[in-house]
Amino acid sequence: MNEGGSASYALRDRTYVLRLQGAIRYTLGHALDAFIDHLFAQEDFDDIVVDLSEAESIDSTGLGLLAKIANLLRRRSGRKPLLFSPRSDINTVLDSMCLDEAFVVCDGAPAASPAAIPPTDPSQAQLAQTVLEAHRLLSDMNENNRAMFRDVVDALQRDLARS
Repeated sequence: MNEGGSASYALRDRTYVLRLQGAIRYTLGHALDAFIDHLFAQEDFDDIVVDLSEAESIDSTGLGLLAKIANLLRRRSGRKPLLFSPRSDINTVLDSMCLDEAFVVCDGAPAASPAAIPPTDPSQAQLAQTVLEAHRLLSDMNENNRAMFRDVVDALQRDLARS
């Protein structure tokens, strides 16, 4: 699906399980963002579980898309999604971005038989827009994130304005 990372999902008892595996990079961002938008347009679920038990790493675009999931579920139901993450290095990154406050973080992995999220073939502008939106969402988590990603957001906005 991308260079080292993949995303799959399953629906069980009105709960979507989103499994992210390998190196979760910006190249997976457009497909994941499109899936999240499609998912939240549906009425067939009550909850979301994110499974990072087989993730090796996650970049800031992936973190921003996690923030999007948490924000959308909170708006929809007032609940925090579960996030399974047994890796201490990934948990440190989640904590540093305040995602531990947006999710209920657990060790282990949920039981599910996932199907692959369909790949997309985004243009450079579409991919840049996805990366920009993910960083905006991550910046909205707290003031430290806003300061950390201000230059990235500004640069992406300038690049998109020139396109």
